[in-house]
Amino acid sequence: MRLIALFAVVMFWGFSSLPAGAQTCTVTATGLTFNPVDVLLGASVDTTGTVSVQCTGTKNTTVRVCLNIGYPNGASPGGNRIAISGTDQLAFQLYTDAARSVVWGSYLAGGPAGVSLDVNIRGSGSSATVNQTVYGRVFGSQSTAGFGTFAALFTGTDAHVAAQYSVGADCTTMTGGSNQFPFTVSAVVPAKCTVSNATLDFGARPVLSSNVDASTNLSVSCSRNLPYSVALDGGLTGATDPTQRAMSKASERVYYGLYRDSTRTQAWGATTNVNTLSGTGSGLAQSVPVYGRVPAQTTPSPGTYTDTVVVTLTY
Repeated sequence: MRLIALFAVVMFWGFSSLPAGAQTCTVTATGLTFNPVDVLLGASVDTTGTVSVQCTGTKNTTVRVCLNIGYPNGASPGGNRIAISGTDQLAFQLYTDAARSVVWGSYLAGGPAGVSLDVNIRGSGSSATVNQTVYGRVFGSQSTAGFGTFAALFTGTDAHVAAQYSVGADCTTMTGGSNQFPFTVSAVVPAKCTVSNATLDFGARPVLSSNVDASTNLSVSCSRNLPYSVALDGGLTGATDPTQRAMSKASERVYYGLYRDSTRTQAWGATTNVNTLSGTGSGLAQSVPVYGRVPAQTTPSPGTYTDTVVVTLTY
């Protein structure tokens, strides 16, 4: 099995600077980069970023800074935010608290409120800095999101990313100027497949005078739109003919074959593009049937005959 994971890091730094009376404030923001998000696991993935506000100005002044983060990529204010990769979408959210219970919104875009910070300038001509952590979460249960590098660019008026600041103003009524502190949220969703174990049981037979058929199912989960191939090896005896695998009891054997179709005409082996099974992932578990046949043959002594076949999933 070949497992390939690609990692990308995307980060933007930005700033805005506007006067508030005799005060000047600068806002910078780091991007949020999620560690690879394995959507097949179904678990949420968290990360953090930082918004930093530095104000310079009159001694003993408190400057209120209103930080608004909007909803790019067509997301609705108040709903989940969206990162995109081509036409694929990955839902995530930004929060003001480590418990990720309070959404960081925008006074400008509607929906949940933004963040209000008070920066206290103590000395004449001095500056003060306040940092605010941005808590991010990519939600679980997005197995059909596809794979690739997803991004949400928070910049410009379309994204409603802005900092407003004034002395003594309330964020909901502040009419001062605004600007942007652009940043990017990125997440890498690796292409991935998993396959389950299965048991094929031919049951009990007193004699092997005619064909004995049985079937089972493998469960294959692959990223949406990811091509894959399933190969079955020759078992413990190393059979090169997929129809002549052998179940063993000590030195005695019962020969059998594995097939890709219910009529048992398409042998299932390990030669790519010859006798392997091809498919395309949906992001969901796919049931892949395996058809077995014990042909008529000389019946060995009574007992339990077994074999182990290795499944190789290539993508």
